Amino acid sequence: MPSDLRPLDQIIKGIVEGDVKAFEAVYLKYSKPLYRYIQSITKNEEQSFDILQMTFIKVWNGREQINLEKSFQSYLYHIANNLSIDYLRQVAKNLRKQEEIWNNSMIYGLSVEEEYLIKEKNKIIDQVIEQLPLQQQRVFRLCKLEGYSYAEAAAILQVSASTVSNHLTAAVKSVRELLMNNKNHFYFILFIINELI
Repeated sequence: MPSDLRPLDQIIKGIVEGDVKAFEAVYLKYSKPLYRYIQSITKNEEQSFDILQMTFIKVWNGREQINLEKSFQSYLYHIANNLSIDYLRQVAKNLRKQEEIWNNSMIYGLSVEEEYLIKEKNKIIDQVIEQLPLQQQRVFRLCKLEGYSYAEAAAILQVSASTVSNHLTAAVKSVRELLMNNKNHFYFILFIINELI
C-alpha cells in the first residue's frame, strides 16, 4: 500500500473528518513502534496485539474529539498506556482471585494451629504495611506480595522503575525494623522476615 505523502497534521485532520485512507496511513506509521511499547508493559505478545487494535479502534471511534492543537503521538500512546495498565490490573485481580480460591481450598486440609498461624502471619504483615507511606505500601504489595517486576510495577503506578526501586528499598527497611520492634511472637516474626524480606 503506498504511503500517504501529506504532512502529518493534514493526515490527522483527515482522520477527524472520517478519511479512512488517512487512518490507514497513521496505522502504518505508528503500529509497529506502538506494539513494541505495549509489549514492554504487558510482556504478552498476543495481548499486546489485542491492545494495539483496541487503541486504534478507540482513536477511530473518538476521532471527532481529537485535538489538532496537541501532539497526536502523545494522544495515541496515552490511550495505549491506559489500556495496557487496565490489562495488568485485570491480571492482578484474576491472580488474587485464584490465590484466594487456592488458599480457601487449602485451609480445609490444615490443622487448627496451621490455619491460625497463616491468619496471624497475614494479620501482622497487613498491620506493618499499613504503617508505611502510601506509595511505599503500593510498591511493597506489588513487588513483594503480588510478584510484579520493577518495570511492571512502574507501569501500573505510572512512575519510573528507579522510583519503584527506591520506594521498595525504603519500604523493606521500614518493614524489617517494624517487625523487629514487635516484641510479641518473636520467633514467628523472624520466620516472617525470612520468608517475606
